[in-house]
Amino acid sequence: MSEDYNMTKQSKKFKYKPLSLKDIIREMKQNIDLMIDLAYSAIKFGSKELADEAYKMEQRIHELTFLLNFQIIQAHPGGLKDAKQLEPVVVMGYSIDRISDALSDIARTVYINSDISYFIQLLTDISYVPEPIVNIVVNKNCDLIDQSRKEIHFRSKHGVDLIAIRRRNNWLFDKNEKVLLNDILIVKGEIQPIIDLKRQCNDQDPFSFDIGLQKKEPMFDLDNPDICEKFEELQKNYVLMTDISETMIELALAALFFNNEELAEDILEMEELMDGLNIAFEKDVLDLAQLVKIPRNLTGIMRIIFSCELIADAAAHIAENIIRGFEPHSILQQAIRETAEVVVRETLSEDSYFKDKTYNELQDSRYKRGFHIIALKREDKWIYSFKPEFVLEEGDLLIGLGPEETLLEWRRCVNPEKFKE
Repeated sequence: MSEDYNMTKQSKKFKYKPLSLKDIIREMKQNIDLMIDLAYSAIKFGSKELADEAYKMEQRIHELTFLLNFQIIQAHPGGLKDAKQLEPVVVMGYSIDRISDALSDIARTVYINSDISYFIQLLTDISYVPEPIVNIVVNKNCDLIDQSRKEIHFRSKHGVDLIAIRRRNNWLFDKNEKVLLNDILIVKGEIQPIIDLKRQCNDQDPFSFDIGLQKKEPMFDLDNPDICEKFEELQKNYVLMTDISETMIELALAALFFNNEELAEDILEMEELMDGLNIAFEKDVLDLAQLVKIPRNLTGIMRIIFSCELIADAAAHIAENIIRGFEPHSILQQAIRETAEVVVRETLSEDSYFKDKTYNELQDSRYKRGFHIIALKREDKWIYSFKPEFVLEEGDLLIGLGPEETLLEWRRCVNPEKFKE
């Protein structure tokens, strides 16, 4: 392991600060959402600074898990009925803690393999990724200059999430930080909103993961047809496994918050798929190891995929708890009411506005309504990544994520007869 690995866990004094269970749950969900973006940004850009930030969030989630358990013990000392109602909350806390460990491990691969970003770029085809993470350079005459990220409202106005700002050699995360000329914005979003934001920033360059770091010699001989063939196999499964694990986190928390058994069953289906993909990926990596000069360069990618499997297991643990029939506690109900976004599953009907339209066409605000499709089930097959030309069909089961205030409008687009006015 690299000598500059500076994130070894050290004992530190934890100052107890009381928080309500509702506030703890809300902060845990917010932190895990941000950790997902930080972890995958760290490996895509080879950034130890982003990995360090993910590690800080992991430590905070550990603290919140302690507070969660402490508050439950303190506030609900007795009664089998109360204990049963609170079990989903305990399971959620434990599972989020495990997910944060796995995400932190993903981010810390930059300390194990310094060239991991090069490997990730080989495995990531932007046309297959529904919400890629890319950089955008702020050029002259961009109207975002001198506005704070809080004032810009990247998600609500531009349809993307701003993960961080890189300014020369510094990484900036504060929401009050202003955007300046030549800043590099690390953003996540669907292809068209990213294209629109790049245009607004006068960034004419192609999509890129490059943030100006020194180039290194390639790890693999890409002129070798056997290596290229193996990379094609790995690429498909890598994108699928990272997409599924991230989707399972969103769905598990949504299923718990809304006590949705159908979503929970979907999650368990996905977990079975992950098990099979994990075995296939490990086999392909071992085959590749026989073709490369330095097999240890594959350590990082093996660690990432192992962590994705841990995330899937933790999400499935939440889903199993829901299927056993536990009702959501009133604390969860309070947290639900303050959740900005909701997850919904709906079947595309014969008279749907989505029918026979491409994924790219559905980015039109008339249909989108602030929602994006997390996953789609067609017959017995789950689909997580959508090329612009992907066509939606009658009978597709859509799982969407978006604002609660436009939920009914989005449902009417998917199934007009069922949700007619």
